[in-house]
Amino acid sequence: MKTTIISILLIIGSGSLFGQLNFGAGAQLTLDNGAALGVQGKALYEIDETWRGAGSFTFYLADVLDFAIDLDAQYKLIKVSDKFDLAPLAGLNIASGSAGNVDFTDLGINLGAFLDFVPNDSYHIYIEPKIVLGGLESLVISGGILF
Repeated sequence: MKTTIISILLIIGSGSLFGQLNFGAGAQLTLDNGAALGVQGKALYEIDETWRGAGSFTFYLADVLDFAIDLDAQYKLIKVSDKFDLAPLAGLNIASGSAGNVDFTDLGINLGAFLDFVPNDSYHIYIEPKIVLGGLESLVISGGILF
C-alpha cells in the first residue's frame, strides 16, 4: 500500500513539471425534461500550450438526477486576448439517478466549448456550455471558478 501511494505521489509530482493543475467549484444546470441544478467540483490540467484535460463531479439538488461525472479534452482554438480563450471540448459523461422506482446510470458523449477568463494568475472564471449525446440527451451549462 505504501509503494502504491508513493508511486501516485511521484506521478502527480512529475506531472506538475510539465503542466499546471487547477481545482475549483461551480454550479451546473442541466436542461432536460425540466431543469436540474447541481454543485460542481472541477479539476483542470494544462497539458501544454494547446491541450487541456478536465474532470468534474456534479452533485445534483434534484430528485431525478443524483450525480454526474464528466471527463473532457479541450483544445485551445481561439485566444481572444492574454486573459480570455475559447476551447472546443469533447469527452465522456456518466450520469446516475432514479426515475420512479427505477435507478439508472447513463453513459454519454460531451460536445461543447470551454470559455476561460483569467483576470490574474491566481484564479480562472469559466463558463462551459455543452450538449450530452446519448445517455441524458441534454444541454448542460456549467460555470464557476478555478484556483
